[in-house]
Amino acid sequence: MRITQASHADIEPLVALARRSFFDAYRETDDHAVIDEYCARNFTHRRFAAILADPDATVLLARGADHGQLAGYAHIARTAPPACVSGPHPLELVRLYLAHEWIGRGIGALLMHEAIATARRLGGRTLWLGVYERNPRAIAFYERCGMKRVGTKPWEWGGEGFQDPVMECAIDAAAADRLTP
Repeated sequence: MRITQASHADIEPLVALARRSFFDAYRETDDHAVIDEYCARNFTHRRFAAILADPDATVLLARGADHGQLAGYAHIARTAPPACVSGPHPLELVRLYLAHEWIGRGIGALLMHEAIATARRLGGRTLWLGVYERNPRAIAFYERCGMKRVGTKPWEWGGEGFQDPVMECAIDAAAADRLTP
């Protein structure tokens, strides 16, 4: 497995991976029509082209060593954090998703390791994220990665309101090394 920075040539496979991995993550807990609508609106060629053109965003890809098949991705961005994020120079881990068949193989830890290292290179000292309150697997993963709950933020999904956990961790010089995959 290798981690690379996404380029515009990666947009179509990235859109396909984003839609599939998002659907797989929530198909057991949420309405399929709501998931499909969200994916159609948020995982498009236009959206990913804008993300890749944004100087405050980086998308990392986990590629299989065989034919470069995408196994997962992480999106890091300089965004305005919620008030509960108190660490200095925060960057957001906007998304970290894996294709279903790659879960449990250490790829998530590898992507998180690289996301932390990338955020550090970009001048970040705090990494924060919001995670869906009904995704205990993701919450447990982020806790294993050293993220701590610091508050909540509202999120609407399928006509319902949620208070999703907000997590953060310091990304000092040793942070990525603590996650050695």
